Parts: sequence; C-alpha cells; structure tokens
Amino acid sequence: MNSKSRWQVAIASVMLAAVFSANVVQASEADELRDQIEQMQRQLMEMQRQLADMERAREREREQAEAVEARLAEVEVHEDDEDGINFGGAVRLNYGWRDYDDQNKDRVGDFELELFRINVSGSVGDVLLDAEWRRYNDFQAIHHAWVGYDFSDELRMKLGISRVPFGILPYASHSFWFTGSYYLGYEDDYDTGIQFIHRPSEDWTFHYAFFKNPEYANDSRADRYSFDLVTGGDQHNTETNQVNFRAERHLQLQGDSRMDLGLSLQAGQIYNRATEKNGDRWAIGAHMDYYVNDWNLRLQALRYEYSPENPEGVSDDFVQKGAFAFPFLMASQANVYTYSLSRSFNVDWGPISWVNCYNEGTYIDPRVSAGAESIQSVTGCSVAAGGVFAYFDWIAGKNMWFAGGDGIGLDATSAGRWRSRLNINIGYYF
Repeated sequence: MNSKSRWQVAIASVMLAAVFSANVVQASEADELRDQIEQMQRQLMEMQRQLADMERAREREREQAEAVEARLAEVEVHEDDEDGINFGGAVRLNYGWRDYDDQNKDRVGDFELELFRINVSGSVGDVLLDAEWRRYNDFQAIHHAWVGYDFSDELRMKLGISRVPFGILPYASHSFWFTGSYYLGYEDDYDTGIQFIHRPSEDWTFHYAFFKNPEYANDSRADRYSFDLVTGGDQHNTETNQVNFRAERHLQLQGDSRMDLGLSLQAGQIYNRATEKNGDRWAIGAHMDYYVNDWNLRLQALRYEYSPENPEGVSDDFVQKGAFAFPFLMASQANVYTYSLSRSFNVDWGPISWVNCYNEGTYIDPRVSAGAESIQSVTGCSVAAGGVFAYFDWIAGKNMWFAGGDGIGLDATSAGRWRSRLNINIGYYF
C-alpha cells in the first residue's frame, strides 16, 4: 500500500469515527468533536503537501541521473568512434650459418641487419586502413596495403593488396621460414584486388576474393615479398585474373581443445608476353588447425597446376617464380604436404615471458617429367621478451630453395643432397 492510500484509509476511519461519535455523544460535545476533526484534516493536508514535495524532489533526482547517464553514453560513443591512425614497425637482426657456403663457414656465419619495416593501421570515419612497407638489405617492397569497410558485424571488405585467402590462416607454420608452401606462393601470399570475409556465425568463416594481379603489375620485378610468377630469360609468364574461395568450420571440442577444418580453392589465368596468349592455373587445398591446451597441430595437403602458353621450345614442366630479389624455377604441377607441431610455454625467465617450440615439415612431390622431390624440415623455438621476439631455427632441406637447392621440384645437381643452415633472427617490434 502506497503513502497516498494509507492517508485515504486514515481519513475514512476518522470520518466513520466522527459519525459514530455523533450518535452517542451529547449535543454539548459536538463542537469539541468538530474541532478535533478539522484539526486532523489540517494535519492530513499538511502531510499530503509534504508527500507531494518529496515526490517532486525524487522526480528531479531521476531526471538528473538520466541526464548524467545520457552524457556518459555520448562520451563512450564518441571515444569508440574516434578516428585514429596507429604507427608501428620492427627492426630485425639476423645471424646465419650455412653448411653449403664455404666462405660463410670460414667466417663462422654472418650477423647483419635483416629488416626495417613501418606499419600503419586504423580508421578514418567508417573506412579501415592497413599497410606495411619493408626494407631489406638488398631491396624494398610493399608487404600489404588495403582499405576496408565493415558492412556489418558479419561481413568485411578489403580493397587493395591483401593476404590471399588460401590454406591455414594467417600462417600454416610457426617458424621464421614458414613451410615450403610459402615459396610456392600458397602461404602468406599478397595480391592486388578485392576480398570479402563473411562470418555468419561462430561456427563458419568464408572468404570470397578476386585479384587482378600480384602486388606489383611489373612482372619482371623479383624485388618483392610474396612469391609470384616473374618474367626473365625465356620465361614470359605472369599471373592475372585470380579468384579464391575459402571455407572454414570452427569446432569447439571438449575442454580447452578446438579444431578448424577448411577447404581452399584458387583459379586464375597465366598471360604469356611472348605468345600473347592466356594459359590457366588452379590449386585446391584441405587443411586442419587443431589446438589442445598448449599444443598445436597443423596439417595441410594441396595440389596445384600451371598450364602456360609458352613459345615453342620452352618446357611447360617448369615455371619461374621470384621474391627477395631472386628468380628460380619450380615444377609446374605438384602435390604438397605440410605439417607443423608446436608446444608453447608461459615462463618467468627474467625478461622472457613466453616460448614456443616447433617442428615443421614439407614434402613436395612434382608431377612432371625431369622432376625430383623437395623436402624441408625446420626445428626451433621462438621467444618473446617484452618488445623483442626472436627465432632460433635449424632448417634442413633437400632440393629446396633457400636451403641450398637450385629450385623446387627440379632434378638438378643438388636434388639428392641434404643442406642445412642455422638461423637466429632477433626483432624489436614497436
């Protein structure tokens, strides 16, 4: 019962009492009774006035509270929507010892500046921005540069130079050297075009993309980060008009384990500048990324084929790719199998807070004549200490580019020999 109701009941009770009293009291007492009733009515009216004042005060307090909450909400929205561009980068030093380089071995390896890079990311209005430029010892190159827009919480668009959605993302590996699929152009590859990332639920992620060409339209330039077809010598092929589709199913398993299962498709044209004809290329990959506690297992199998329209006398069994200022030949068709097994540790070793150790392998089975298998194995650990991130890797390879081989899938002079190198990369990221 509210305050007003209680007062009404009180009034009714008093009036009934007055009527009853009027019937039993003597006429001489009627005036005194009326005075008492009038006094009680005056007291009631005063209490009602006080109650009304209290209700008005509470209403003012509610209005003030709502005004404060509205102002706080405006401030929070303003802070969340505030435009901003963030700058970052990295400086990396690298030590390398190679058992297939006699002069390097005589010097007991080399230690030098490997990379300086600048990162820019953020938003202006509703438009997202993300770019990275890198300077290596012998060349400079764009890593990526795109603008984006979120149509909703489920759909994002990227326009520009962005990572090609193929295989395990963002990487199929943990090491500094990636898996062998990186050197074939199927891991951490960047091209120029448009892509859409669609996440309709927590269970699925889809990628749809069209790339007009690699990050550089100048196909004679091997000074690039991503491995693409490059022209030179009797090789005149370049990548163009590429489409990608990627689907990934996210499974939350028991406890702290989860698994991502995916399928990747890629198809495009190969334009030959000598014959002025278009060939074609395609790739398909199946992949799994499995986490349980601090362990991670990544498995991937892919098949790729290049069918160029070469001039007469140029073999279709090999195509020329290039990056890091070096072109090389690789088998135009192959089956590729990769794995990565890692275990991470949270530690308290002075400035070191995290360690991740891994073993990763790649087997490339060329499906061309005059081809030979290529194998890569990397064993090592990465270490995080504040802004410093370092890799300690032993990489071994047979007929493998960047591990003493002449190319990938070639039956060359180095095809049957194992080569190895010790590599230590120390980077400061800011």
